[in-house]
Amino acid sequence: MKKTVYTGTYTGTGSKGIYRFSFEDGILCDPELLCEIENPKYINLQDGIITAAADVKGGSGIASVSREGEILDTVSYERRTSCYIGRNGNRLYTANYHDGTVSLAELNEDNTLKFIKTEIIRDGAGCHQVLFHGDKVLVPCLFLDRVVIFDADLNRIGSIHFNHGTGPRHGIFTRDGQYLYLVSELSNELFVIKADTWEILSSISVLPNGEKNKRDSAAIRLSEDESKVYVSTRTMDIISVVNVKDQKPELIQTVSCGGRHPRDFTLIGNYLLSANRFTNDVVSFRINEDGTVGEKVSSVSIPEPVSLVFE
Repeated sequence: MKKTVYTGTYTGTGSKGIYRFSFEDGILCDPELLCEIENPKYINLQDGIITAAADVKGGSGIASVSREGEILDTVSYERRTSCYIGRNGNRLYTANYHDGTVSLAELNEDNTLKFIKTEIIRDGAGCHQVLFHGDKVLVPCLFLDRVVIFDADLNRIGSIHFNHGTGPRHGIFTRDGQYLYLVSELSNELFVIKADTWEILSSISVLPNGEKNKRDSAAIRLSEDESKVYVSTRTMDIISVVNVKDQKPELIQTVSCGGRHPRDFTLIGNYLLSANRFTNDVVSFRINEDGTVGEKVSSVSIPEPVSLVFE
């Protein structure tokens, strides 16, 4: 299985923008700078077009980039870079951690960008992701201990509440949309949420020995057969594996990410790729038949990698 993997980065200490490298059967090779752009923290790839939350001319906003690395268009609408970008059809949504906002833009057929609106949730709310569920848009707000729910036009219609100090960060839906698995950054928990009522069914620590409140749990992914959830935690430099069969979470493994500060990771077939920001590398691991993370296979040098997508 041969893939091209693209990485978003911070451009503070050596990175120059968006990078790419090759993946085949766990082997990572041929890293190169694809597009020179400032702070493309989070990137999305759909229909051959990369969209990046980045610093652009006039401030911060979104850039559309071809797979050949050409910047097709940019739009500026905020003073600090958003930490997440999601695409739903031709609509682009960004979440701004510092400003406590979620914004909406459109990607036109010619790949030009049009800014639509920004919705202020609260300054410093810690907005960290945008999730889509039918015609709803969900935004985990770390410092509000809630997930704020909007309609597609960013009209607020509800929220999911968590205990004080939880810090909801990233989530992922099952393919049928019935369940949401969500990880909290501050309390290091995985939550199982029923999507028709937004009821929290259960939760479990993703750290060894049931520890909580160590901070900095980050990314979450769901296995192809939807039986395992994988979570990264940056302070401990680990990947956690949770069995979620029948929505009854059980922590079955914690393992080194192969570097430091696993801000993001992704699953490609039977392999897990961890983007380790502070060791400037992406490391691949084999996934065992039981879903646990196995041996390290390969690594590639990428400066300050913080998001991964592939095609």
